[in-house]
Amino acid sequence: MNRELLSKYFSNRCTEEELRTIIDWFASDADTAEGRNLLHDFWEEILTDEKELPADYDGILDRIHHKVNLTHSETHKDALLRFLTPGAGNFLRIFSRIAAVLILPLLGFSVMMSIKYSNEHNVISSVNQAYNEVFSSVDAISKVTLPDGSKVWLNHGSSLKYPAVFRGRTRNVELHGEGYFEVVSNSRVPFIVSAGDIQVRATGTEFNVMAYPEEDKIETSLIKGVVVLECTKPGKRTVSLMEMKPKDMVIYHKTDNKIIRRVIHDDRYFAWKDGKLVFHDEPLEEVAKKLSRWFNVEIEIADPKLLDLTYTATFIDENLQQVMELMSMVSPVNYTISNRQEKSQGIFSKRKVILYYRNK
Repeated sequence: MNRELLSKYFSNRCTEEELRTIIDWFASDADTAEGRNLLHDFWEEILTDEKELPADYDGILDRIHHKVNLTHSETHKDALLRFLTPGAGNFLRIFSRIAAVLILPLLGFSVMMSIKYSNEHNVISSVNQAYNEVFSSVDAISKVTLPDGSKVWLNHGSSLKYPAVFRGRTRNVELHGEGYFEVVSNSRVPFIVSAGDIQVRATGTEFNVMAYPEEDKIETSLIKGVVVLECTKPGKRTVSLMEMKPKDMVIYHKTDNKIIRRVIHDDRYFAWKDGKLVFHDEPLEEVAKKLSRWFNVEIEIADPKLLDLTYTATFIDENLQQVMELMSMVSPVNYTISNRQEKSQGIFSKRKVILYYRNK
């Protein structure tokens, strides 16, 4: 929607063709993230003109009725007197057009007020809302069923925060780490995963999100259905980034907001939920990151020459020692594994793995 056209609409300066465009927009796109943000901007402009607004919704609508009636009673006073004269030709057609001009701005303001009221109501409700938070330990994969029946698998060292009961127009959850989601379909109440800098909006679908705080990237892989990636800009504006389709894998880089889309050809990005660690021609640096989370160890690559190595493998029940041994068998890698060290009473450091280049 063109902002200038919307401004003309609310100030009653639209042509008949422009009015049709506006009506179509309200019917189809006004309830999208972009549409809501645009209407919210106009609402904020109204707030700056009002010294005080009533707290209740009906009172606000009464104020809008009063403002619209004052504005349009003056604007169309002469036109109404002229067209309501007995015997005027095409009376019904002309009166219908005037009625549309008078009523539609009120409809637009009502949409804005509904959105504003709903947002404020949701904020107030969330203060008293009870939340659950599930943590997956560093050496296990956890599964949780949400209040709406949706299922979530949490990878090692991940957590999910969600309300005890979903209320309002959206089903919001917050992910730290990595999660695989099977979302129960509900087109009227979108399911939104907040994962660091982005949000994943779905209605009924399966997808995987990797959003570890220490990583510079957030990865989303779509298995079934459709999801929309969004981000929140300054001023709490929600902006749509991309619509994903099955077999899409999108990487969002936090530092420069760069987005890369790839096609999924295998299950390497979400096989972890079935207890499998899968690599397909992945560089050692990425392999080391995943192994460190999987086994809760610190891995150091001592020789830069090792960064040129890539690995293709699937690990299911192997322990850390077995994985390291297999890696050394297929590539020029030597390794050492240190024991945990006690840092303070009852607190131990992680085991440390150091990888060395093995000269022939």
